[in-house]
Amino acid sequence: MLKGVMVGFGIMIASLVIPIVHYVAVPLSPFVAGFIGSGIAKIDEDGIVKFGGLMAGLMLIPTVMMLIVKFAFGVDEVIGMPMMLVVGVTAALVPYTWFGATVGAWGGYAIRKNQQKEQSSAD
Repeated sequence: MLKGVMVGFGIMIASLVIPIVHYVAVPLSPFVAGFIGSGIAKIDEDGIVKFGGLMAGLMLIPTVMMLIVKFAFGVDEVIGMPMMLVVGVTAALVPYTWFGATVGAWGGYAIRKNQQKEQSSAD
């Protein structure tokens, strides 16, 4: 499962760096990452929520890093925005990531389950 989570997290990070496309890709990236990552991990029904939780847990890393920058180094602004706004937005992405990755993983599981059902009925 860890390999699928890391691939999904990589998809989310990669969607940030593509110019112009990132305006559309970033909001959809947790869903896409959950869909593709769950397919790589081949999770079952019991692992869907756990998969989304692990993806959201990885999103805690930027939040903690921003808090460290704020309090350890005394930074008050990032790119002209107040640091606490940046921390708040980053923290709000954690539940958003959990929801998107969980829904994407559930969709991937449902498709794999239907394909298996069709293959077994065809045999």
